[in-house]
Amino acid sequence: MKLAIISLKGESSSKIADEASNFFSEVERLDLRKIEVHSTSKGLEVLYDGNPIKKYDCIYVRGSHKYSLLQRTLTEALGKESYMPLRPSSFTIGHDKFLTLVELEKNKVPIPATYLAATVNSAKKILSKIDFPIIMKLSTGTQGKGVMFADSVQSANSILDTLEVFKQPYIIEEYIETNTTDIRVIVAGDEVVGAMKRKATPDEMRANIHMGGKGTNYIPAPDIEQIALKASKAIGADICAVDILEGLKPMVIEVNLSPGLGGITKATGKNIAKSIAKVLYDKTKLFKSSKTSQDYNNVLKDINKNEEIVTNLEVKAGKIRLPEIITRASGLRSDEEVSISVSKGKLIIKKM
Repeated sequence: MKLAIISLKGESSSKIADEASNFFSEVERLDLRKIEVHSTSKGLEVLYDGNPIKKYDCIYVRGSHKYSLLQRTLTEALGKESYMPLRPSSFTIGHDKFLTLVELEKNKVPIPATYLAATVNSAKKILSKIDFPIIMKLSTGTQGKGVMFADSVQSANSILDTLEVFKQPYIIEEYIETNTTDIRVIVAGDEVVGAMKRKATPDEMRANIHMGGKGTNYIPAPDIEQIALKASKAIGADICAVDILEGLKPMVIEVNLSPGLGGITKATGKNIAKSIAKVLYDKTKLFKSSKTSQDYNNVLKDINKNEEIVTNLEVKAGKIRLPEIITRASGLRSDEEVSISVSKGKLIIKKM
């Protein structure tokens, strides 16, 4: 089976590709920035570096929010022919912090109280009605960037005035006291393959590894695992990272579609890339098996409608071997008696 990892060619993508070479017969690393999608009267066509993209059994798309539209279109175009661990809608939802929270709430995943404001004025009205401290975010951004802490109305208003230059909606989120820690859980398939607790540095409230946070191995309780699995399913991602706050009760604050693996691999001592590669392989086999069955069922429906199929026969040593699809369509078994009528260019087999 053939795998393509389409990404910005970062270190984590390379680690997954290296491990996947132990499962797949062929693994290719493609640069997301060289992908084009053309929409014509003939449908969607995907090009890589100016040429039609090759056919793959599995395509794993990774990358930042800057490419969310391209990622969604790419998976829309190729998702029927290749297994993809991220559904098209995942890129629209997962790369927008507020849409993520909306989808999580819809699926009964616990989240902090969160508010979305389109303008500075409406955001300031919200600030006058809520308790402090609070967390303020832009709707896009990764690795802890675009996340700010405000302990008073005055500091929040000052942050808003600064953020106005970005011309983006503002997210205002309930602050959950966790002693500046959070939990990152990696979901692959139907299980948690690794988790770490992240602790922010003394002068920082964001626990992200890219912001200097320190990660330690963490064994999630069953309720944490179930929340993480439920969150991944809510946004349609078979592979993702789920960030959870442990307050009075666990709450999901973010889902990352392209998680870095360096920090969690070091913290857990586990080969997370290998676990992800194995899931890609197993899910691809399941996808191909399901697709074959679906193709058979579609052909069988046509046979039942038209009562005729055109095919070639395999004749070896004077024996005729019929294609499997014909055997399945006939419903005949090897232990049943049949009558056979033969004439030149004609063969009729009937169950007795």
